[in-house]
Amino acid sequence: MESLSYQRFPKVKIGELKDDYAKLEFRDTDASMANALRRVMIAEVPTIAIDLVEIDVNSSVLNDEFIAHRLDGQCEYCSVEFHLRVKCTGDQTLDVTSKDLISSDHSVVPVDFADPAAYDSSDQQRGVIIVKLCRGQELRLRAIARKGIGKDNAKWSPAATVTFMYEPEIHISEDLMETLTLAQKEAFVDSSPTKVFDLDHATGQVLVVDPEAYTYDDEVLKLAEAMGKPGLIEIYGGEDIFIFTVE
Repeated sequence: MESLSYQRFPKVKIGELKDDYAKLEFRDTDASMANALRRVMIAEVPTIAIDLVEIDVNSSVLNDEFIAHRLDGQCEYCSVEFHLRVKCTGDQTLDVTSKDLISSDHSVVPVDFADPAAYDSSDQQRGVIIVKLCRGQELRLRAIARKGIGKDNAKWSPAATVTFMYEPEIHISEDLMETLTLAQKEAFVDSSPTKVFDLDHATGQVLVVDPEAYTYDDEVLKLAEAMGKPGLIEIYGGEDIFIFTVE
């Protein structure tokens, strides 16, 4: 009986996780699987975005189509209706933002929504500006948000950008590094724009402190060549570890 071999499942390690940013490692796999994951994140994850806008009153400086294209929202449900009714009655310009959208379901709100009481008057994170109204100008509309995926239209994509790169493997030749002066070591460390290396002044040793920050810019390799030390450092991408950045 022929034996069956099973491919190992990829492993995921979360490196950094915020409301609008994530960095993770995808291990024990290959580039085809990593790229498939990237494409799924962009085009296959269902979200809700505004798909139909009916404008009743618009006396702002922007035409109806321009405002309709600016409207966009996402959530985890299937469909919801939003209303927006704003009129500027004062002398100062009024910012109409995504926070002014009134949902028919109070549990479904734009992704940037937060309790207004949590922000002070100087806070800039008060929603995405849709339009600015002057005294006497008014905007009233109804918007229907529907479920969809990024493959159908980019407005349904849950991610702005999804990129990945091979995890760099960095090897320093300690013998060649010891032939450098302290000033040359400092120049070597400073040549990395993303601060991958650091210099321990107590021991005079150059250390790799953040390999994931390396962006394959080759600056340290070029400097090593210029110093006449071509084997000073070796950098190559790992074959089964990928670093994802998701916004």
